[in-house]
Amino acid sequence: MGVVVGDILQLLLKVLLVARSNMEVPIEIVTGVVAGILSALLIFAAKELWSNSIAPWYSSLKYQGADISGSWYAKINETSKNDKESDNASADESDSEGSDNESFNAGVSTFSMILEQQAHSVTGSLQFTFDGEVKKFNIDYDLSGEYWEGYLSLYCKSKDKKSFSQASMFMKLVGNGKGLFGTFSFRNAVSDQVHSVWIGLDRN
Repeated sequence: MGVVVGDILQLLLKVLLVARSNMEVPIEIVTGVVAGILSALLIFAAKELWSNSIAPWYSSLKYQGADISGSWYAKINETSKNDKESDNASADESDSEGSDNESFNAGVSTFSMILEQQAHSVTGSLQFTFDGEVKKFNIDYDLSGEYWEGYLSLYCKSKDKKSFSQASMFMKLVGNGKGLFGTFSFRNAVSDQVHSVWIGLDRN
């Protein structure tokens, strides 16, 4: 908004300078142009005020659903999870899949999430930390999404543009509003495939 307002004010200044340097321009034309620019500025400001302040406030006022805003946390030992899965798989499947899973999942994943909510619209941030035997890394995500009828859908986009990463979360509110349970899906850099893990987030 600030850039647009600045451009309009610069245009207004140019009109006034032209009018001052050329006294032959009728005053009616100058006042008409200035009035038009000011009207456009007022309409734009009113639109921004409605979209960014009044409409969200009114939607939040009418909203009667669950409040999921706040801090959420989860810690997952993915190694033990894979051990349980391998018990149910055949020996051949374990041999063919074990190397890829182990290379990524031999460690602990930590999710620290903060959500802000305006009615059904949800934004926030997520800090994902992986502490593994092969790799250790940390990714900070910006979150955006919606909460409808007990289900939360979020798109995760990394804040660091130099190492772009994206993911998605689809979760259900459980435990009388004290937990979120669902999936965290992302691109596995090792296998170059979509990888999904089940997570349960607790409200802090």
